[in-house]
Amino acid sequence: MNDLSHDYEATPVVAGYQLDLIGTAEALQALKPEWEALHRRDPDAGVFLSYDWLEPGLLANPQRWRIFVVRDAAGKAVCIFPTKQRLHWSTSYKQLQTEIEAAGRLAWGEYTGFVCCPDREAEALAALARGMAAHPWKSLSLRYETTRRRAEIFAEALGEGFSHRFRSYRINKGTVDNLVGLSVPLLGGFDEVMRTRISANTRQKIRRQRRKLLDSGTYRITTSTPDTVERDIAGLLRNWIGQWAPSKGQDDAMEIADRYGRALLTAESMGCLYLPVLWEGDRMLGALGHVIDAKQSSVTFLVAGRNARATDPAIGLLLHAHAIEWAAEAGYETYDFGHGNQDYKQSFGPEEHRSHYLTVRRSGDKEVLDPVSLAPALKRLGSAAKEGDLDKVQRITAQLVALVDTPASE
Repeated sequence: MNDLSHDYEATPVVAGYQLDLIGTAEALQALKPEWEALHRRDPDAGVFLSYDWLEPGLLANPQRWRIFVVRDAAGKAVCIFPTKQRLHWSTSYKQLQTEIEAAGRLAWGEYTGFVCCPDREAEALAALARGMAAHPWKSLSLRYETTRRRAEIFAEALGEGFSHRFRSYRINKGTVDNLVGLSVPLLGGFDEVMRTRISANTRQKIRRQRRKLLDSGTYRITTSTPDTVERDIAGLLRNWIGQWAPSKGQDDAMEIADRYGRALLTAESMGCLYLPVLWEGDRMLGALGHVIDAKQSSVTFLVAGRNARATDPAIGLLLHAHAIEWAAEAGYETYDFGHGNQDYKQSFGPEEHRSHYLTVRRSGDKEVLDPVSLAPALKRLGSAAKEGDLDKVQRITAQLVALVDTPASE
């Protein structure tokens, strides 16, 4: 019988390349030096594809992920693709199916994709695709991939039996394109941003509100330190829940806030958190959580928490202006507003950049249950038995028998 807990051994995929599958904490941690070395070489891989960013989310979700590693003939890693696995019951095919998503969502990162050796990108991605095509999964979703070039190489190399497309992704009842990002260039400094990027009306508003509210001492802005970070993150999240619970529901708001909290704590542990807080006395009016990407010289806005009882319209303006000024003075090249082209971001004269949403689907009714899905499959079996769905019980049981009787190397 197959030991479903172990990692697959590296297997040849095309001449000169082999695919290694990582699925345990021990193997992941052993991969760290290679991951970090490859990440340093890759100009398209930012902080959200770094080992240190992804590790906490992976370790917190055992048996829900796989790391696909392409190695060359010398055994050197030339491409790393971190993925999340989820289980789906197909009513059409009457079977459990493993679906693949970007692992970055486990760590609540803004951008996803591949970590590649830049001078071997095309062949490494093609080898990755051909190797993954031989493994059991039904669909793949890669949202917020930054290059499109890499996603296209990968998708086209999958070959016959797979279809793919690049999808749109809009939120807020279709009013916001969440694949569009807005970022402010900072190379000329904050004065240059104010002079050339921001309209005269907004520029005057920022200066007026600063004089009225900050210079007068009515409000003050602090920056989180190791001594205050837990308090500041907790306050930001309380405000976020207060803002969003009425529309999202308390349970969903709490779950999302927990994910943001873990992401902010990861950033703090990496030394890349920037969190300014606006106060009126001892009352937190608002706070902005950012992730600093020293490698790509950018500061990315991740989450805002505004006190729902604070009605002053200047809160967001003051905080973002302060954050942009801080980033410029610290020498970063870009202030990235993250996902979405919401109207308020336009006040700062940003430029557009786009991330991409690739979806892939395998055709036919081939068995597509990955061994990594064993635990959730057993839970589905138990649920089907509890519901008295005999047909589903029989079908899932047959899948599980086939799964454990199949050697892992196949």
